[in-house]
Amino acid sequence: MNRTALYGTVCRIVSQAVVLIGKSLVVAIALGIASGNPAPAAAPAATPATPPPPAATLTELSRWVIAADYARDGATLVTAGGESLLYRPGDVIVWKADGTRVGDLVGHPTAVWAVKISKDGTLAATAGYDGLVKLWNLPARTLKSDLQKHKGWVRSLDFSTDGTRLATAGEDGTVVVWDTSNGKELKTIAAHAGPVTSVAFSPDGKTIATGGGDKLVKLWDAAAGTEKSKMEGHTDALWVVVYSPDGATLATAGADRTIKLWTSSDAKEFATLAGHKDWVTSAAFSPDGTRLLSGSLDGTVKLWDIKAKGEQQGPEAAKSSVWCVKFAPDGKTLFVGSHVGGRLLPTPVAKLLPPPPPPPPTPTPPSPAVSPAASVTWAVLVPTEFKSMANATGAIAADGTVTVTGNLAKDTYTLKAVVPAGVEPKAFRLEALPDASLPAQGPGRAGGGNFVVSRFGVLFGPSGSNETPIPVKFSGAKADFEQGGYGVAGAIDDKPETGWGVSGETGKAHAATFDIAPDVKIPAGGVLAFTLDQQYADGTHTLGKFKLSVMPQTPAAKPEAAKPEAAKPEPAKPEPAKPEAAKPEAAKRKEKK
Repeated sequence: MNRTALYGTVCRIVSQAVVLIGKSLVVAIALGIASGNPAPAAAPAATPATPPPPAATLTELSRWVIAADYARDGATLVTAGGESLLYRPGDVIVWKADGTRVGDLVGHPTAVWAVKISKDGTLAATAGYDGLVKLWNLPARTLKSDLQKHKGWVRSLDFSTDGTRLATAGEDGTVVVWDTSNGKELKTIAAHAGPVTSVAFSPDGKTIATGGGDKLVKLWDAAAGTEKSKMEGHTDALWVVVYSPDGATLATAGADRTIKLWTSSDAKEFATLAGHKDWVTSAAFSPDGTRLLSGSLDGTVKLWDIKAKGEQQGPEAAKSSVWCVKFAPDGKTLFVGSHVGGRLLPTPVAKLLPPPPPPPPTPTPPSPAVSPAASVTWAVLVPTEFKSMANATGAIAADGTVTVTGNLAKDTYTLKAVVPAGVEPKAFRLEALPDASLPAQGPGRAGGGNFVVSRFGVLFGPSGSNETPIPVKFSGAKADFEQGGYGVAGAIDDKPETGWGVSGETGKAHAATFDIAPDVKIPAGGVLAFTLDQQYADGTHTLGKFKLSVMPQTPAAKPEAAKPEAAKPEPAKPEPAKPEAAKPEAAKRKEKK
C-alpha cells in the first residue's frame, strides 16, 4: 500500500465522517491531510474553549482506534490511534478489561498504527505513521527504548513468543528484527518489492510471516532471515497476517476484500472467505483457534468457522469503518476499534450461517436506448494493454471485460486495442458493468458504487502501427442513464469538473455511446488508444468494471450491389412482370437494414 492508496483510503473515511461526525471535523481532517501538517489553528473565539477531559472509559472515547492488543491474563487492554489517521499526535491508552482508563503511554508525535503486548505482559511495542517504534515497560508505563531504522511508516509489529525479539514492518519494504533487552537491531530483511504492511511471528518463534503491498505473503526463517515460502493468490495489497494459536493455520487478508486460510506446514491455501464489501483491515483467531474474527472498512465485523470454512452469526455492523478487532483472552468478549472510538461486545454464540446463494452471473447489459437501431451489432474490443496513472491493476478478460483493483485515487486509465477486421467504426460504446466484488455492486469503486468519467478520449493510428497520433472528434454522446448534473456530454466537453455519473442507478449495467464525427475515418485494423479520465474530487469515483465496443459503419457497397440485380430483368418480357412489382418492397427492406 503506497501513500497514494493510503490517501485514497483517508478520503473515503473522511467522506463517511461527513455523515457520522459532522462537517466541522471533516474540514479539520481534510486540512491536515492536504497540507501534510496539522490543520492551522482556528481564529480565537471570544471565549476560549476548554479542552474536553480525556475519556475515562471506552464508551466515552471518540478518537481513532487503529490497533489494539490484550495482555495474556486478560486484565489489560491497550489501544492505539490518535486524533487522526496521519500527522496529528497519537494516542496509546491503557485500559482495564472493563473499559476503565488506567493511563497513557505518551510520546508519539503522529498517529499510532500498531501495538503489541509481549506474552509475559512486561513489554509493549508501538509504531506510528512517522516510522518511530517505541518499546515500553508496560506495568510501569515508562519508555524503555526508541527504535529507529525504517524510512516511512510502520504499520505492523509482533513479539516472538519468548518476548526476546520484536519484528517491525515498514513502508520501505523491510522487516527489522530487534533485541528487546537492549533495543539493538539484530537483522534487517528486504522482504517485499513494495511496503510491508503486516508481520507475525509463528507461535514456535521459528518463522516470520509477512504480507505486502505487492500482493504476496512470504514466510521467513526467523533465525537466518532467509525466505522459506512465497504464497500467491491475493489480488490486492495485504493488510493482515495472523497465526492460529497452535501455529497450524495462517490467515491473511487485505484490500481485495477476502480472507485466505493457509496450512502453515506446506504454505498451501485451503479456503477463501468472502463477504466483506471493502478492505479487510484486521483479523484475530479465537483463543481455541476454532473461530476467526475479521473487521473491514465497510463497518462489518464477521466471525468465521475455521473447520466449516463458513461465516457464523456475528455482531451488528458498525456505523463507522472498522480498523481493528480482538478476542479477549477468555474468548467471551470482542474488542472493535473504529475511527470513532472502541467497543467491547459480548462474543456471539457460535452459530453457522447458511451458505450464501451463488452470485448471479453478471447480466449481459441490454442494448442501450441510445442505439440508433435495435438491430445494430456491436463489435467488442479486447484491449491489448491497460495502464493506470494511480498504479491500479486492470485485469483484461478474454471477452474484453476490464476489472480494476488495487490503488484507489483520482486516476486516468489508458487502454490500447485494435479495430476488428472489416469494421469501420461509426461510434464507440463504454459499458459500465456491475460486480459483486465492488462496493454496492458497482459499477464504480466509490463507496456507493458510483463513478464519474471526466473525459472519454480516443486517438487512432494506421493498421500495423504502434503510434496513435490522430485524435477522434465526437459529434455527440448519449447514455441509457445520467445522474443529475453529470450527463454523459460532460465526458467530451474537456472540462475536468464535469463528467458522466450514474448515482441513483448504481448496482446495474449502464452504457454510453460516443458518436464519431462524420469527417473522421478510422480504418479497419487501425490502432486505438482510449483515455478514461476520472478526476472527481474525492479520489474514489473510478470505474471498477467495464467494456469497450465499436459500432460498424453501414457498408456503403451493399446498397450499390442491388443495382446490377435490378438491371437483369430489363428486357421487356411478359413473364417478369410479377418479379418487377416485387422490386420496390425488396429495396425497402434493404434500406431498413
